[in-house]
Amino acid sequence: MKVHEAAKQLGVTPRTLRFYEEKGLISPYKAAENNYRSYSDGDLIRLRWIISLRELGMPLSAIQEALNVLHEPEAFIRKVDGARASLYEQWITATKSLQALDETIIAWQRSGEAILTQAESAAEEMKHNRILRASWSDRWNYDEMALSYGYNAPIVTLEGVLSEEQYHHTLLKTAEWLDPRGEELGLELGAGSGNLSVILASAGARLTVIEQSAEMLSILRERLPQVDAKQGNLLALPLAAQSYAFIGCSFAMHHLTESQQLLAMEEMDRVLLNGGRLVISGLMAEHDESQLDSSNPLSAYPANWMPLFAPALAHWLEGRGYSTISNRISPSTCLLYASKP
Repeated sequence: MKVHEAAKQLGVTPRTLRFYEEKGLISPYKAAENNYRSYSDGDLIRLRWIISLRELGMPLSAIQEALNVLHEPEAFIRKVDGARASLYEQWITATKSLQALDETIIAWQRSGEAILTQAESAAEEMKHNRILRASWSDRWNYDEMALSYGYNAPIVTLEGVLSEEQYHHTLLKTAEWLDPRGEELGLELGAGSGNLSVILASAGARLTVIEQSAEMLSILRERLPQVDAKQGNLLALPLAAQSYAFIGCSFAMHHLTESQQLLAMEEMDRVLLNGGRLVISGLMAEHDESQLDSSNPLSAYPANWMPLFAPALAHWLEGRGYSTISNRISPSTCLLYASKP
């Protein structure tokens, strides 16, 4: 099929097809004598994929990566899922920018003049949060951990800090405090291989989970096919606002810096329904870092982990109207419960 016929059938222009060829997404046959392009049935199917994914917002680089594994369904879905997470991060940033711009314009209108310092202050805050979202990286190589240890990967990472019995007891307490109810929409963040997810799903909740590691997600999806598992991280949740009745997050927040933890809290607040409940559990201190000493179990933290401090998180939540309760589970683990107004 010639280029004009292919373009007409696909509902695009010939220039669009040539553009995709220039970008290396498609390689139609070219006649030696006149260099005319000819598109096979396979080319047309590939182009339909390209056009569809482009309309869905995926950048060309991500489309190329996905098409390279088109005949490996699990790998293809992983690539598209990763692109989706990136799109949500861009959407969240754009939404926050619009909100900051709206607030700045309102301030200008109230004062009757456009004040540069107000614009600079709003811009600096946006820049700070954008850098924070981009700064997170998996320094622990959880993909490799998942491949090596499977369901037990989260436990292995805590070796020397927490016993397996303490780990499972914390998960049970987290589920108990969340109290998931049948058909209730719930969310788990940093789900890992799904050890807490199994408990929450067994209560009948309609569960969505977020996990950054593709290999961990693969384990979780095989283990709990009924759960809606999405790739993403706590700093830019690939989820709509005001969607979930409860949120659980266990043994995940210590992978974030103190500033990133607060940004993650903002994301949790964004997606939690009014009247919803939140439980954060894991390695958590009852005092700030300066008060940790060698007798405290949290002093044995690896250098690239950041302990959580229950009072600081509770203070942040209470400043937004939440009611909070903290509960010490073991010498090194704590649980923070919060109810949204």
